[in-house]
Amino acid sequence: MKPILYALAAALTIAACTPASVVCGDWEVLPKPKEVREAPQDAPFALHKSTRILYEGDSLETAAILLAAQLSGRTGIHCQVQPGPVPDEKPSILLRIDPSVGTHLSAARQTAAYQIEVNGHQVLLRGSTIEGVLSGSRTLLKALPSTEELNEAGRRAVAAWSAATVHDWPYFGYRGFMLDVSRHFFDAATVKEVIDILAFHNLNVFHWHLTDDQGWRIPIDAFPELTRKGAWRAGSPLPETPEDGEHHDGVPVSGCYTKEEIREVVQYAADRGITVIPEIDLPGHMMAALAAYPELGCTGGPYEVATRYGVLDDVLCAGKESTMGFIKTVLTEVMDLFPSEYIHLGGDECPKVRWEQCPDCQAKIRQLGLKDADGKTKENRLQSWLMDEAGKFLAAHGRKMIAWNDVLCDWGDKVCGTPDPTGTIIAGWMRPSSTRIAAQEGYKAIFCPCGYLYFSAKEFNALPVQEALERVYDMPSLFEGLTEAEADRILGMQACIWAERVADKADLEWRLLPRLAALSELAWCGPFGRDKAGFLNRLNRLETTYNARGWTWRQD
Repeated sequence: MKPILYALAAALTIAACTPASVVCGDWEVLPKPKEVREAPQDAPFALHKSTRILYEGDSLETAAILLAAQLSGRTGIHCQVQPGPVPDEKPSILLRIDPSVGTHLSAARQTAAYQIEVNGHQVLLRGSTIEGVLSGSRTLLKALPSTEELNEAGRRAVAAWSAATVHDWPYFGYRGFMLDVSRHFFDAATVKEVIDILAFHNLNVFHWHLTDDQGWRIPIDAFPELTRKGAWRAGSPLPETPEDGEHHDGVPVSGCYTKEEIREVVQYAADRGITVIPEIDLPGHMMAALAAYPELGCTGGPYEVATRYGVLDDVLCAGKESTMGFIKTVLTEVMDLFPSEYIHLGGDECPKVRWEQCPDCQAKIRQLGLKDADGKTKENRLQSWLMDEAGKFLAAHGRKMIAWNDVLCDWGDKVCGTPDPTGTIIAGWMRPSSTRIAAQEGYKAIFCPCGYLYFSAKEFNALPVQEALERVYDMPSLFEGLTEAEADRILGMQACIWAERVADKADLEWRLLPRLAALSELAWCGPFGRDKAGFLNRLNRLETTYNARGWTWRQD
């Protein structure tokens, strides 16, 4: 053998015999797990090429494959995935559904409960449901050392979990985010990326705002003009010009999803433990639908898909029999696409100007015997009737209606609306008290006040990043002044992005991150005993993952 070959062989032998350095991450992840008991006397579990991911039951196959792909992206280790357990001594990560996990919890909290046990030979992840297994998988990923830590340890560094037992569950069963795709259309691929971001932050609801004055994005076979005509507008308002529809940039905006794309998004989300809730906003915010079918309006048009933002006077005509037929037909096709228990029907910002002058609406008011009373006009009561009819239709099909707090006529501290509390969930957007008022009136409710959880609000995006982040983390108590029974009616929390001024995907991510992490911590850990210093420390570690995944996040 030539001298150079002797040297090369010797070098390879030394390298092969050099022990790899094991680099452990830590369990200070975000959101913070409820209980962590570390066992420093025990050996860590190191990831190697021989590590397998085993799953018990066919329902966990997708979760196991997803975890393997994420571990590969994080560490470069490609774990074999197979049904298990297998009785041998090879190191393994075992995924199991165990309904006994979190039996002391309410049903909403138990759904995502999990337990992780780590020793030198095995990682056992037990979830009460598939969602619990997915929640635990995300904790495992976040508890690994960062790429930077591995690089600092050298070429042969091995990622590991320190020995520990972790018990965890969410405070709220509803942890959501709403995206408006009417004002700015985001294609299905971008929506899937948003879902990845939500899953990473332990959120479990994607509220998809699919229709508004500026565009109708969901195909309805019975009404094809909704997307042929209603999915296109002539332009968007120019900044700092009157919001009158005449001043716009002249740049056409268009886009809609196919039914196949919608089904793919719904399944993609479900595989990650996320429910997709569609929103068809009615009876207001319907200019795109009226442009396609002018006979649904009080005046008959002509109408155009809106090129201005704000609240517009033209809405669905509540007095025409055809309007309710339209609503029921649309909702039938929506329910066929979305298996979620909840369907959002908007109900917000519906002026009554047209109804007050419309012969059909006034005839319907007389037919129903509606009167001005108790601070509520007969036209307000007409909207309550229409929303109730839509809600009853959903209920007859095993679904429930979510609506913005406007349906309670909640513009002050007085509620005068009357939707059925058994089938209506209120999304309180106007101010923190909106959710509390709904809960006091007997409604289940979702906390999403615009002053704290509207990540598109320009006045809050103008704040320095630390102040914008703290505005979410330090928001007022959800439960102030509520009894225990009333507090139990608050299902959870939701952030929203209205896309009037969102430029592109990077801009969307910039508005989301890192504020979504603050919502994640509050929704998962609960609003009590906040630890800002600990949160910020965990956030610093999270941001390394933002960089690794190529997500745009606000750093200024």
